[in-house]
Amino acid sequence: MELKEFVGQVLRDLVDAVEHTRTNSTRDMHLTNGKEDRTVEFDIAVSVENSSERNGKAGIRVLEFAEAGGEMSKQNKNSTVSRVRFGVHIDTLTKQEELQRSQEIERLNNREEFDSYR
Repeated sequence: MELKEFVGQVLRDLVDAVEHTRTNSTRDMHLTNGKEDRTVEFDIAVSVENSSERNGKAGIRVLEFAEAGGEMSKQNKNSTVSRVRFGVHIDTLTKQEELQRSQEIERLNNREEFDSYR
């Protein structure tokens, strides 16, 4: 699995899980922005392979401990396994909610400016 696919899927699953739990619970819950920044921490093993086989696939891949497949080929392969650790901040508001909030603030600011001219 490509690294971008893995990270994207984990983040989508996390947001979906919070939303699913929220809608199926008697209590409201959401991703929140408290005193500390909230992040999702990733600590994953990735492999970089140099191969004599030309299949057009390149990039950093999430390390798979078991790989199934019926394809056989003759190739020379050098592989390096590394660990990657990083955090991803998740906003409290959705993009749509943030847009609505910005528009409301702008509307209120414009009204205050208008009222000050009266």
